[in-house]
Amino acid sequence: MTVKSWVIRLNAFRKPPSAGEALSLNRHLFQLAWPSLIENLLQTMLGFVDLVFVGQLGAAAIAGIGLGNQLMFLLLVLFMGLSVGNQALVARAVGAGDKRDAERTAKQSLLIAAVLSLGIAAIGILFSDAIIRVLGATPEVTEIAGGFLRVVSTFSVVMGIMLVGSGTLRGSGDTRTPMVITGFINIINIVLDYLLIFGNFGFPRLGPVGSAVATTIARGVGAGLILYVLFKRGSILKLPAWGGWGFHRDAIARILNIGAPAAAEQIVFNLGFLAFSAIAILLGTNELAAQQIAFNISMFSILPAFAFGVAALTLVGQNLGAQKPDRAEQSAWQALKSGMMWMCLMGVGFYAGRHFLVRIYTDDVNVIALAEMCLVFIAVAQPLQAIAVVLSSALRGAGDTRATLVFTFVGIWIVRVAFGYLMGIVFGLGLFGVWLGWIADFLTRAVLIAWRFRGARWKTLRV
Repeated sequence: MTVKSWVIRLNAFRKPPSAGEALSLNRHLFQLAWPSLIENLLQTMLGFVDLVFVGQLGAAAIAGIGLGNQLMFLLLVLFMGLSVGNQALVARAVGAGDKRDAERTAKQSLLIAAVLSLGIAAIGILFSDAIIRVLGATPEVTEIAGGFLRVVSTFSVVMGIMLVGSGTLRGSGDTRTPMVITGFINIINIVLDYLLIFGNFGFPRLGPVGSAVATTIARGVGAGLILYVLFKRGSILKLPAWGGWGFHRDAIARILNIGAPAAAEQIVFNLGFLAFSAIAILLGTNELAAQQIAFNISMFSILPAFAFGVAALTLVGQNLGAQKPDRAEQSAWQALKSGMMWMCLMGVGFYAGRHFLVRIYTDDVNVIALAEMCLVFIAVAQPLQAIAVVLSSALRGAGDTRATLVFTFVGIWIVRVAFGYLMGIVFGLGLFGVWLGWIADFLTRAVLIAWRFRGARWKTLRV
């Protein structure tokens, strides 16, 4: 171990920030976190609104659009990984006062997104129906899901621009602009869903595929607004419109060094999520329905953790760029404290209100009993989820995405899926045993991620 590493390790045990420093840090965290929280809610609303409109067309339409969205999400993890690498490097460059490097990183990330969109479009156009048939969907569902997937994948470049551009703004410390733009996207999507799905006011009646067209147009407007902000507005970053658009191997390598493991982590997580759902299928319809209800409710509890995770990623990257590793560490711990406070409150609410919350979805007494049990698990796990989400985001801000990839694989596949299957199916504990695997996953990841973060290696990573 080098002398520098020993010094950093010793500094990790220095006294905590003063009350004034903590207050200033908390204020900065909330300035970054609350717009991210609202943006995440608005992103969730996009899919919710689509299903509300499409739901009027029948069960096949709901199943088709739902399946198409799930498959598209698996393709978009490539953009998500790219966005993580871009945001971490932009934050570090801004912290170092190197705007030129930040602008260069953002431009290279936009170019990579454009190239990736070509591959995603090709997959969607050529293989949509084949992929959906392999999953066992009926011909009617296959037609709807395939049409949705072809439209969204063909114009996936708009989603790439949205994710990379928003990541650039967040890395520079601007979380409000992505929130406002996402709000505009929601308004446009609602109007176009009404017009295009049902053919109102003389517009063509496109049926379920109309939701894909509406979402694509809305996101296209959002992508245009993001580009306008990046290239025209006087802000922390203002990308030059001309020059610097060639591919630079060293810059691309730096982005992918962080972004590729982040994308792989998302793939590992989402495939593991599907495998975990498949275990519930083995138990029966009531168990699967209860689990889906619990997951749908829990989606709202995780949003504060994601919001403070965005703040932690940004501040860790900026402070490491400014050569302030202690400040980076303090930022992450303060983000965790704030995120944990909000999630613990959510946990209390879930436990106390579980009877009411579940009955919003169903009046089947068997499903209600199982879903309430799942909500108890979710309520208990809120602190563990806060640690896993916020501190893993802090590690990504430092560029330590390989570690989070390994921890996610261990937690999701070895603990959640394998242990959950063992307890629920092999030992016959049913859905209770399956969810023992779920909570054991978060316990495992929380311990591993906290252990990694308390070490000093992430502070000295070269990115």
